[in-house]
Amino acid sequence: MKTDRIRMGQWRWACVCAALGTFFFGGVAWSEYPEKPITLYVAFDPGGPVDLGARALSMAAEKHLGKPIVVENRGGGGGTLALAVVSTQKPDGYALCAATATGIVRSPMMQKVPYKPLKSFTPILAYIAPHSALVVKSDAPWKTFKEFQEFVKKNPGKINYSTTGAGSALHHSMELIAHQDGLKWVHVPYKGAAPAMTALLGGHVDACAAGAEFLAYVKSGTIRALATHGEKRIASLPNVPTLKELGYDFVNESLHSIVGPTGMPSEVTKKLETAFTKGMESEGFKNLVQQLELVEVHYGSKEYDQFLKELWGKLEKQLKATGLIKEVATSPY
Repeated sequence: MKTDRIRMGQWRWACVCAALGTFFFGGVAWSEYPEKPITLYVAFDPGGPVDLGARALSMAAEKHLGKPIVVENRGGGGGTLALAVVSTQKPDGYALCAATATGIVRSPMMQKVPYKPLKSFTPILAYIAPHSALVVKSDAPWKTFKEFQEFVKKNPGKINYSTTGAGSALHHSMELIAHQDGLKWVHVPYKGAAPAMTALLGGHVDACAAGAEFLAYVKSGTIRALATHGEKRIASLPNVPTLKELGYDFVNESLHSIVGPTGMPSEVTKKLETAFTKGMESEGFKNLVQQLELVEVHYGSKEYDQFLKELWGKLEKQLKATGLIKEVATSPY
């Protein structure tokens, strides 16, 4: 009888230990992440810098994660469609989004989106600051930004231009110019940088507020850059002024980044941040950055979260001051 009581006590103690282990160490299961392929939704169509950068980075990162990263393009809405999809996914680390700061912050200010910009996502990493510019075909009659601006002023509504989408940073750049100078032109939005450039090359639009891929076309002599969007001039285009130099309070801050749904476990976020950071050291990613003359940056999860919050405050003031919005279209929280 005494032996039975001892065995019963040992059994109960074992059950208690198992329960306590599950309670205190349940998170250990996450150390096995990932157990299956990860889907990375790219917020723009194939061929543009966001797509190319995300593919190069994910190919390198999956070697450190031990599982494939499946890239799926969901272009549309100025980069907001893919973000909307990911915002509804389980926060288990298997659905991520390669997006831009514009899709998270700027676009929701100018149009209603189904997610809360500063609440619906877990920032993981920001890795590229892109170049962008206002460009025209090389056989266009305008040799400088001033000549183009004067033509638009004399011919209101005659010029149309393409961008990566409504509410994008590139759309904002053109509308800021129009607002400041009293210009009238027609915006033709596309689902990504590649189709926006194709529209220009095909003669479907007169100008393009273009992403980083414009540099290759400038070097080939196909297009002409009238103004760039960075803090400083691009080294390979020393004679092309920035919009800031020309008197416009605009710099393209649309960092390329990886985010997941809100509520992701910290250990999963950290593992992804580490893998993508190591991916930035790969030869493939480095070569792409060099070929497209992109600017490599590194914002970890916490740093990128703070960047987005500060950017929201800055852009809200700027967009209201220029009259582009009266109130933000989407509440941040």
